[in-house]
Amino acid sequence: MPLSNPESWRGKALLGGYHDQPEKEQAALRIALGAVALVLYIGYTLMHPTAANIATVAMVALYVLFGVLSYIVLLLQPRRSKWRLAVTTCVDQGMVIAALLIGGRSALPLLFVVFWFLVGAGCRYGKGPLALSCAVTVFGMSALMGVEPWWVANRPAGIGLVLGVAATSLYLYVLVDRLERRAATDALTGLQNRTSLDRAIERAQATLRMQGGHAALLLIDLDGFKEVNDSFGHAVGDELLLQFARMLARGAPRGDTIARLGGDEFVVLSTTAQTRGQARALAGTIHASLDGMRQVSGNAVTISASIGICMLDGANTRDDNDVRSVMKQADRAMYLAKELGKKRTAFADELAQNDANMNQPPRARSAVLRHRG
Repeated sequence: MPLSNPESWRGKALLGGYHDQPEKEQAALRIALGAVALVLYIGYTLMHPTAANIATVAMVALYVLFGVLSYIVLLLQPRRSKWRLAVTTCVDQGMVIAALLIGGRSALPLLFVVFWFLVGAGCRYGKGPLALSCAVTVFGMSALMGVEPWWVANRPAGIGLVLGVAATSLYLYVLVDRLERRAATDALTGLQNRTSLDRAIERAQATLRMQGGHAALLLIDLDGFKEVNDSFGHAVGDELLLQFARMLARGAPRGDTIARLGGDEFVVLSTTAQTRGQARALAGTIHASLDGMRQVSGNAVTISASIGICMLDGANTRDDNDVRSVMKQADRAMYLAKELGKKRTAFADELAQNDANMNQPPRARSAVLRHRG
């Protein structure tokens, strides 16, 4: 799953870490579990002071030091970093492989840590770090079977371990993929949900900042949905939402994001609609599609939409113009569209003009509204 927001550390988890700052929790676990392993290996080495045992103690101590350093780095630089995550993922498995190389059979009890790291990488960070962790482990174990005496002598066992790592990683990869898809989609319609939409808006804004251009965010509210629900029941209401979702999915250009916010509210984030005219045309297509929806599950229905549009501008995607601000502007534009009547579309930049018109005499105000509709 994706990295959580690293800037808000709330909700203490295991060993004083934080669920919404998984890197910090992982660093704390490095220190705690590494310290436990270090104490156990020191005790064993005092009873059996061999060179291999001493080397293993040294590697475990080095890993605890790595845990402390990674924790300090996170205190100083809490913002998430893909490069830092990639490095720590490689170092985690790499140090286990190094311990197995230096300690030989004395370090074999550390093999469980390999699977601990695999599961941790997949569950905390998703498929990419999981694949990286698996690749480092498979490469390292394969190398051990060529150079380390115990692994050379027990190559069939080594091959079994490599296959076990690969099979575990594959199974976990599929599981994480399913969980990510479920977490990112609306349960009823299969469209993107609010969380996925927020990420899509952030990506679109980042692209616009770098490359320029425009995009359009259309917030759609179905008028008449409540009447359908009240008259024919929730099953018919759900079928109406499903039909509309399929309609949006069929009509949206490739690359556009379609999401359901909940209830009868939907969003289309279109990177292909780069002008007001193109955005209005897309809204017109949605209005026309709803005109054709006359029956749902054999019941006659009358459905229309109020659509609010917020244009995203590459020259005006400031940090303070965040996802919440964009959605708020689209929401206000949608309510302005409702004021204009059924099957209407309004743009967010018309809001200031509308506020000014509210100060005009009633006759002049109604004339402006008729002109916009």
